[in-house]
Amino acid sequence: MHSIRRYPLLVATGLVLATGFAQTGDSSYLDKLPSGDRWIQHLTSDLAPFWTLPAAFGDQPGAFPSVRCDDGSLLDYKRPCPPIAGNSYLLTPAQYLVSVSRQTYGFGVAYHLTGESKYLGYMKAGIDYIRRNAVDRTGGGMFTMLDLSNNSWGPRREFRNPQELGYGLLGLAMYYYLTRDDQVLPDILAIKKYVASSYYSRTLGTMQWMLENNGSQRFDQKQLVADLDQMNTYLVLLAPILPEPQRMEWQQTLALLARSMLGTFYSPGDNLFFTSANTPQDRDLAFSGADFGHTSKALWMLRWTGLMLGDQGMVSFSEAAGRRLFDRAFLPEDGSWAQALLRGGQTDKNKNWWIFAELDQFSATLALSDLTAGRYLPQTTAYWFRYFVDTQYGEVWNGVNYGANTPQRDYPKAWAWKSAYHSFEHALVGYITAQYLHSQPVKLHYAFQQPVDPTLIHPYYFPGRIESLDVVRDSPGNLSQTVSFSGPVPPITPELRTVSGASFLAGPLAAGSIASAFGARLSTDTQTPAAGQVFLATPGTTVAIEDSAGAQWTAPLYSVSSGQVNFLVPAAVAPGNAALTITAKDGATNKARVQIAAVSPGIFQLDPGTALAAANVVRVRADQSQSIEAVYQVGRTGEVSARPIDLGPDGEQVYLTLWATGVLRAQSVAVTVGGQEVGVLYWGPQRLSAGVNLTGMEQVNIGPVPRSLAGAGKVNIVLSADGQTANPVQVSIR
Repeated sequence: MHSIRRYPLLVATGLVLATGFAQTGDSSYLDKLPSGDRWIQHLTSDLAPFWTLPAAFGDQPGAFPSVRCDDGSLLDYKRPCPPIAGNSYLLTPAQYLVSVSRQTYGFGVAYHLTGESKYLGYMKAGIDYIRRNAVDRTGGGMFTMLDLSNNSWGPRREFRNPQELGYGLLGLAMYYYLTRDDQVLPDILAIKKYVASSYYSRTLGTMQWMLENNGSQRFDQKQLVADLDQMNTYLVLLAPILPEPQRMEWQQTLALLARSMLGTFYSPGDNLFFTSANTPQDRDLAFSGADFGHTSKALWMLRWTGLMLGDQGMVSFSEAAGRRLFDRAFLPEDGSWAQALLRGGQTDKNKNWWIFAELDQFSATLALSDLTAGRYLPQTTAYWFRYFVDTQYGEVWNGVNYGANTPQRDYPKAWAWKSAYHSFEHALVGYITAQYLHSQPVKLHYAFQQPVDPTLIHPYYFPGRIESLDVVRDSPGNLSQTVSFSGPVPPITPELRTVSGASFLAGPLAAGSIASAFGARLSTDTQTPAAGQVFLATPGTTVAIEDSAGAQWTAPLYSVSSGQVNFLVPAAVAPGNAALTITAKDGATNKARVQIAAVSPGIFQLDPGTALAAANVVRVRADQSQSIEAVYQVGRTGEVSARPIDLGPDGEQVYLTLWATGVLRAQSVAVTVGGQEVGVLYWGPQRLSAGVNLTGMEQVNIGPVPRSLAGAGKVNIVLSADGQTANPVQVSIR
């Protein structure tokens, strides 16, 4: 292993500290937010009738047809109805596991919200059908398609993909969540284990798409949904309620997939998740579009994962990125969500049913901790009820045309990838969040046949305190439970907000780290340190911290202005809940509660617009000589941009020095570059230049950079310290 010295930071323009922050919370929209009863009415009147027509059940119990006409009738292959006529894909005589599992899930949601036993019966029929026919008990995993022309299940295991396998588990997962049926759990555990062991590739840093090439379709494609759709179909729902050791194993899988998605598919500069990452162009808006749905769903799953793992860095990142996404996707002219950014960056203002639902769900979820994040919902939900619902036959259209507000009818309301999943989950999440936001209890129905630990009963993904649990036994002896939950009270956004001085993200502040505070009247003037100095000698403003042990500390200040103060959290501050008080020279006082942690990593950026990492390149040649290079270049007008890193000839190795804060006391640090794990050689204090020690600034040496990343273009660096995830940053590799 090469010894990499602690080199000085080569930054001509200086490090960037946070500027600006989120606006304060506004609850005035809550009076216009739909009630929980409105969401139940939507399910029972708008959605469920379409899925309980006789044609929706198939020719045997649970054999739900994958394609139906818009009036709900079965497809006649000889006389196909519009818009199926002329569409060879829809006219393929097949039944798809994805649609059967999604419809099964939908019946589960209907039971969950209404308690009507008929829906649980429909769901059980789907579960039995899937377990009897689609589970591959010889080769492993699941079959994903039934060829109706010869009544055979396929394809070969080598040609199945993890996205379809994930959705194959969706119905089973929802059923286990509702019933805790121990007969179903072994199938779920076996299929999850099969997917994780068969598809995750350390070489790719993500799930591979297939096990073998299928004609021109390569097995090693990197597709976001291969990772993401394991999380949203079964992992996030079931991981908290599984017995050990499965619970820990599943949480480890969630952590692995979260890092994979952040490292491989996320573009920090665009704040988007791209669906493919096989070429540099796949994550470049100049060449590839990106829909808002996959980004919203990815951030939603990352947030739940972060909460489950106690990774506040991941939670803070997801929440901040979500607020930015909402501002970009919302269309104030008609109160709706756009569906995508097209190649070149133009907004596609048409509306897609599942993308619209995902944005609503994430916005409503964030509103439970930040009321401002839900301010779009009165308009977007009103748009959904008015324009998406087919008031004649039920269910929702695939999409709505921008401007005309007319249904998009190029696909029917029931086809392989549009079954009951998204619209029913939308209703469930809408109900739970509406009840909580209106300070009303959430009432849900379960069917546990054996006693269940109350701490393992949750309202879907959400937290909830059980207020009552009523048990009913019907005449055949089946048990059902009606559980009433009370939820979190959305906090009022404080006027004084604190963030990491490196990541710009809210969350715990590490003792000994650089932090920034934002507010009003924090200082009577603007001050920066004198030449050769790190801290202000006589700032006028003071930052006082009373820690969890009651000790009083005064924080050294890097710079001050009326709206922002950059300070060092004293290294000896005790972890836990602390009181922070900022007092200006004129006596103006701002206060906030802050959480102090031992570790809370943030990586500095040279250009926040592109998330260009503050880093140095350390090149080690074959003769062991070393040189340092910058990761940036300065244009004629002073703009900073990425300078592509050349990995050099065989025999050379390239290492990176990252500049961070909040890492110093970590017991372990892990880093991926471009989704691939790299070695961490050192983390600790640094020196910017001879004789000037910027206290609070830390250095992390990583590498060597994998040579397989040559030509990758922009790649993400994802660092975690003691299980806390730092803000993703980028460098460019030639």
